[in-house]
Amino acid sequence: MDSLRAAWLIEIHPVLRLSRPSLSSQYPLPAENAKISPKASLSYPSDEADGQFILSPNLTLPPAFGSAYVGETFACSLCANNELPEDETSRVVTSVRILAEMQTPSQVVPLDLTPGGEEAHTDGLGKGQSFQKIVRFDLKEEGNHILAVSVSYTETLMAENLHAASGRVRTFRKLYQFIAQPCLSVRTKASELPPSEVDNKSLGPYGKTRLLRFALEAQLENVGDGAVLVEQTILNPKPPFKSRSLNWDFQRPDSVKLQPSTLNPRDVLQVAFLVEQEPGQQDGLEALQKDMKRDGRATLGQLSIEWRSAMGDKGFLTTGNLLTRKR
Repeated sequence: MDSLRAAWLIEIHPVLRLSRPSLSSQYPLPAENAKISPKASLSYPSDEADGQFILSPNLTLPPAFGSAYVGETFACSLCANNELPEDETSRVVTSVRILAEMQTPSQVVPLDLTPGGEEAHTDGLGKGQSFQKIVRFDLKEEGNHILAVSVSYTETLMAENLHAASGRVRTFRKLYQFIAQPCLSVRTKASELPPSEVDNKSLGPYGKTRLLRFALEAQLENVGDGAVLVEQTILNPKPPFKSRSLNWDFQRPDSVKLQPSTLNPRDVLQVAFLVEQEPGQQDGLEALQKDMKRDGRATLGQLSIEWRSAMGDKGFLTTGNLLTRKR
């Protein structure tokens, strides 16, 4: 066996539950194995492991493990374990480093690992010990994602007098693939309302200014495989507009504790907002007038939605700019 594989095994197990995990059980090495410590094969080596129990308390991610949801945070721990045999004295492992990147459909993103800093175990990683990092990545795109993990370390050969004889840097790389798919589908519709009129003295003693008004409706459909709890739906209006909720929480006193909406798969939640042009608001007014003159459409703002999965994972989605219909 190549000394690289004999010396190292990197395992990944989830820190936060994915929406649709497809996890593989992790089997430790047999206790009677004399070449490699059974403890080193675990993603989290422990002195309290039960040698009679055939399954590890942790689960690992296979190279392709299914789907996760856009808007949620992918999170897992990366564990590099020293699997040199207990009686091995001719080699020492030092300068361990883990690097990771996420390959999305549009870009490759280097990932920050925690705890941060250059914790490279320059003094060496003992037999059966684990060097661990945690990775988190906010899923913002649909499509295929690949988590690429690279591990580098220095393998030092020891002479009989326990002094370093030679050393070389070794590296290996592992890839983990999954698909990010939408959890909530959002459909919107904007309807123009009769404009309101306010006094404008700059146009004379009886001058009036007509202010645009729209009703924005949105349907939120759970297109995932499990129930979700929609905690909050907010419209962030674009100036010169302001918005007001027309939903079940409208004009409730602050002291009332409102219950979030639970959506089972294929359930639909409908929300609505009143969008009005603010009187006297100059910010964004020129851009609105140009848009209305050019194609008769106005940009109302963006919809922000927060939810939690059945396991408590938090999800967040912000739509693009919502436009009105052409006149």
